[in-house]
Amino acid sequence: MRSQTAERFYPFLLAAASGLASWCWDLEMRPNALQLLTATVTFGAVASGFVGTSLSILTSLDTPVMREIRATPYLDILRSYLGWALAAGITLSLTAITGLLLDMACSQAFIAAWCTMLVFCVCCLWRLGRTMLLVFGDRKRVTQSK
Repeated sequence: MRSQTAERFYPFLLAAASGLASWCWDLEMRPNALQLLTATVTFGAVASGFVGTSLSILTSLDTPVMREIRATPYLDILRSYLGWALAAGITLSLTAITGLLLDMACSQAFIAAWCTMLVFCVCCLWRLGRTMLLVFGDRKRVTQSK
């Protein structure tokens, strides 16, 4: 994205818009509520695992490549996006588990919360992936110019 402000806030804005839209349009999960929530728990867990693994790799490796990446101006942004994506994946799983345990899949408020968290998690993962590609792409440009 061209604007850092837009990049920083679009996951929140899209998530809020999706929650509001699902509330206004009175979306329903029937008849596949159990499958949707179970798949959401799995997706959130896989997303959290991916982000947690990325976080541990980026913070623990001390190779020349990682030293170059740490020297880029994008590292603080990447850390922030890693944190948000990790929290989003965990929160998405917890939201779906809550819906499963409390049998809330038919509640309009729950469906709005579920849609909000699902879109937020996907947007955070998308933003994280784009930023990681930017960091590694910047590293390639730096090494090619030497």
